[in-house]
Order: sequence, then C-alpha cells, then structure tokens
Amino acid sequence: MAIFDLTMRGPLHLGEFTGIHREATLDWIPSDTLFAALVGAWAEQGLLVEDQLEEFRRQSPPWIISSAFPRAGMVRFYPAPPRLPRHSGILVEGSAKAAKKIRWLSAGVYEALAQGETPAAGENNFLHGGTVWITSAEYGQVKNLLELSVDGRWRLWGTQVVPHVTLDRSRNASNLYYTGQVNVGKNCGFWFAIRGPGENVRPALNYLAEAGLGGLRSTGHGSFYWTEMETDLPEVKSGYGFCLSRYAPQTSEEIARGLQAENSAYKLVTVGGWCQDDRGHSWRRRTIRMVAEGALLPNVVSGGLVDVRPLKPEDWLGPQRPVYRAGWAFLIPAGKLVEAI
Repeated sequence: MAIFDLTMRGPLHLGEFTGIHREATLDWIPSDTLFAALVGAWAEQGLLVEDQLEEFRRQSPPWIISSAFPRAGMVRFYPAPPRLPRHSGILVEGSAKAAKKIRWLSAGVYEALAQGETPAAGENNFLHGGTVWITSAEYGQVKNLLELSVDGRWRLWGTQVVPHVTLDRSRNASNLYYTGQVNVGKNCGFWFAIRGPGENVRPALNYLAEAGLGGLRSTGHGSFYWTEMETDLPEVKSGYGFCLSRYAPQTSEEIARGLQAENSAYKLVTVGGWCQDDRGHSWRRRTIRMVAEGALLPNVVSGGLVDVRPLKPEDWLGPQRPVYRAGWAFLIPAGKLVEAI
C-alpha cells in the first residue's frame, strides 16, 4: 500500500451547487471524484478504458483508494466520524454544540481516540474556528504553516468565493456569478491512500498533475506536484472500521449487515453531476446517495461501482456504455471510536 501526497500549485475548485449563480467548493477530494479523474486520465492517455475497468466490475477490484483529505506538512487529517466517543472528553454539558462543529481529526487525535485515550483539548488544539482538532505535538509541527485569512483566523487552508463576469454575445450584457475555491498554505495540500498494486495510478497522476483536478482548470486551478510514500494503513480484520472513502452498498443484504448494524454511524451525501456521451453532448448523471467519509461500519461491507447513466437511454447519443461512480469502502480500524455514548 502507498500514500500519495499532493502539493497544490494553485487553488482547487470542486463545485458544489448552493443556489442561483452561486457555486461553493469542497475542501477535500471525494474518492469517487478522484477515481473518475483517474479514469479520465486513462482515456486522455490513449488507454482502452474498458480494459482498464474490466477487473473493477468484478466483486474484488485490483485496488481501491481513499478520498484525498487535507494535509499540512507531515500532519494528515481524517474526516470526523458522525459521533465522538465518550472518552473524547468534549461531550460534557455545554460542549455538545462545539463537538458537532468538528469536521477534521488529525492523525494523532484519531489514533488517541481509537486507542481509548483522551486527546488534549486546549485553545491551540482547535483550529479553523473549532472545526479542526489537532494534538499539541502536531500543533508544534504546523504552527509555522498557519496563515491569517480574511476573516482574521489563522488557517492551514480555506475556501474563498470568487466573483466572475460573463458577457452575452448577442446583447453585450454582463452577468455576474460566483464560484468557490480552496486555497492551501505553504507546504500544505492533500493526501490519499491506495490499497493494492495500482500500477496504472502513477501514470494517471503524472497526467493530472499538469492537466489539473476539479473544475476551472483552464484558469490554472487544480494542478499539483505529487510524491509517494511506501507506508501502511492497517486493514480491518474484525469488528468495526473507520471509512475513508465514499461508500455505495450493492445489495439489500449488505445494507442490513452494514448500515443497519447496532453500532454503525454514518451520514449520507447526494452525488450528482454531469457526464458526456461519445458525441460530446453533456447530460446530467443519475443522482445517487452514498455513505459519506468518516462512517463507522462493520468490516463486512465492501461496496462497488454504480452505473449513473442518464435515466432516459434515448437521450444518450452513441454506444450505451455505462457511466460509473466508485463506491468501495476503504476501512481502517475504528478501535474505540465506536464506543457508544
């Protein structure tokens, strides 16, 4: 297994529609988006995508990936689970609202909670307005990477809404709209893990490093440098796992054994978007619901590919090929994160 660190060369835009003329951005790269980008890179490199995907259609894929989460220096962050265990030490009277604000756990905080320990919870242990929880030792590693944002808070990364103007060609009338972008500080970026050999991932990353990830790539968004570290994130042999990817259960039995298990905890996310047929026409993909990153699930779950072709096949021009979203569960041990409140 390997971990890949992405160091951004500019802002990142992963659009999230929030209203008329407004589009926000995610501050991480979901696993299904990352997998789709790798598949797109194979196509741009002239590889036969059908051949590349053949093994993934089977029950056991040759490799699976996590989502790409924030990183600051050598400190990696994980998504906060839907519930924190009692031994976290912050679920006391009057702090439940503060606990709900936490979106990211540093690697050190995750390891402490998984082992049943109580991480430090002082002023310097919560960054980004209380949404990022970090250990005191890790704070010492990242404090020189903090940058003052426009809202007066010290941040390692942040989102920004950027106005744009378009001109109507027929009337020369202007139209104002807004998009969001993620800006990361010096020596900050994202990381993701791969479980399995993944020989075809590295050439695709070389292509994406120049072409970019996400949207607005023509204006310099999404390009990056990448490095690889041979390291290991342990697999779940028994009990519950902490899911580092978006997950799409495949059968009602998998839902019963996984999502409906006694100590499972998860949130759902609605995933839509666009795709193109073989003649270049754009169509809205079928909208599906997936289990969001950070879920606590039994080790029996697996997931798989979901075909999200438009619902009306007569609208799809060209061969009736599938359009996939990847939904394999990338689990690491949850340990005592699963402790009931």
